[in-house]
Amino acid sequence: MSSRQVDTSGFGAYAGPVLRNEAGSFIFEISDHHLNGDDRLHGGMMMTLASVVLGAVAKETAAGKSEGATVRPLSLNCDFVSAGEKGDTVEGSAEVTRATRTVLFISGELRVGPRILMTATGVYAIKGTDEK
Repeated sequence: MSSRQVDTSGFGAYAGPVLRNEAGSFIFEISDHHLNGDDRLHGGMMMTLASVVLGAVAKETAAGKSEGATVRPLSLNCDFVSAGEKGDTVEGSAEVTRATRTVLFISGELRVGPRILMTATGVYAIKGTDEK
């Protein structure tokens, strides 16, 4: 299955690389610089990855609703479930659970195989091209 690199420019560049496969899942391999002092995936890294995953789904959804629309995160809530280890391949997924004209509600998770590392929910404002 082929994959492409996700745009993680800006701060997200420290998180990557993050890939997206044909099935729409986000793929990330844990390296040394992603670990905390206990040699586990750093919680801040998991939160960054959740932000990348949910944000990408929000951007795609907004663009599908209105050409040129962008999103702005209003909230991101994360629950840690288990720890990732160096060399693990993390798979992220998210789905829109509710969409209004101006707001998206998104739910997602990060997992290694069948083991859930984190669950996350986010709320994103949709901004049209004529709004600031």
